[in-house]
Amino acid sequence: MHVYSVTPESASRQREFTQDYLTRLRETGAACERAGWSGILVPHNLHEVDPWLIAGQLGAATDTLVPLVAVQPSSLPPHTAAAMAAAYATLYGRPLHFNLVAGARDDELRRTGDRLGHDERYERMREYGLVLRALLRGEEVDTEGRFYSYRGFRLEPRPEVLSQCKLFVAGSSPASIGVARDVADVVVTHPARYPEWEETFLKPLLAGGYTGELGIRIGIVARSAGEDAWVTARERFPETWQGRQETLLKTVSQSAWSRQLAVDAVAEAAAAAAAAESGDSAESAESAGAAGEKEPDVYWLGAFRSGHASAPFLVGSHQDVGSRLAEYLRAGVGHVLLNGSYEDDHEDIGRALLAARRAAGS
Repeated sequence: MHVYSVTPESASRQREFTQDYLTRLRETGAACERAGWSGILVPHNLHEVDPWLIAGQLGAATDTLVPLVAVQPSSLPPHTAAAMAAAYATLYGRPLHFNLVAGARDDELRRTGDRLGHDERYERMREYGLVLRALLRGEEVDTEGRFYSYRGFRLEPRPEVLSQCKLFVAGSSPASIGVARDVADVVVTHPARYPEWEETFLKPLLAGGYTGELGIRIGIVARSAGEDAWVTARERFPETWQGRQETLLKTVSQSAWSRQLAVDAVAEAAAAAAAAESGDSAESAESAGAAGEKEPDVYWLGAFRSGHASAPFLVGSHQDVGSRLAEYLRAGVGHVLLNGSYEDDHEDIGRALLAARRAAGS
């Protein structure tokens, strides 16, 4: 199992930072390496620092950590992305991975003039991925596509370590599944609860001919005692009016995973509220968290509903979180992308991951 953290935010609505961003970035990279994790996701959006500059700083601050750099085809042509990977490999002697994203925020797409529809953006991603993969392999690219045209182009210089670079494709729509089949080394989704994830994502993916690796993006809050984990999770991700409104807006997002998570998050909150009114203690724990009541399901969308997380969370004891995560591992998931973490959480996350490996028999 390969585990990836995520770079810290340069600015936050939730927290005030006492250290400058560069210090926090370097410390995060070093902490992830100490934890034994494989890599770190470097996001791409209009309100964060350029991901390629970030990747360079991580290369200088760590020895083995591999950046997973988010790339939107609308922002960077494939030959430039390949050249950036070659420069990174030349400087630091290791590969980096690419997280190909079509763009989930409609406001950013409008501001940058990207007017392609959802499926068209994935058509572009398919062309992008095929060109990028060929260049990383050292092949000469000669193609005339709808979005990219090359005549006898080859990446030079090309360090041999680029053959270890992997392409991650994020998404869960039929369009993204088709692209994953054609270009992805790893397909990543923000998973639903396991039975639904297996039925609506995994089976269609495999039926479509996908033979690559699987990844999930998920948060983890684990403690020795499950009730302590829930206290921490609710303190970090309090529900607010603004968060609820953002969740409602996401129910009509162009992004299939964002839309489905938002729908599920609204339904989860409604079910908890109804259970609380009816006095069902097993369900009302989601709202009340009262001592002696049964804790809610380990799979939790409250962090997503707060507006401060983009993925579901697993919350509970090390064993409970490990048991739930093991369901995905047994299905073939080999890459776990964490939705952020505090360094103080690393030991607890490590125990939950160990419990997951044991439960999955790996």
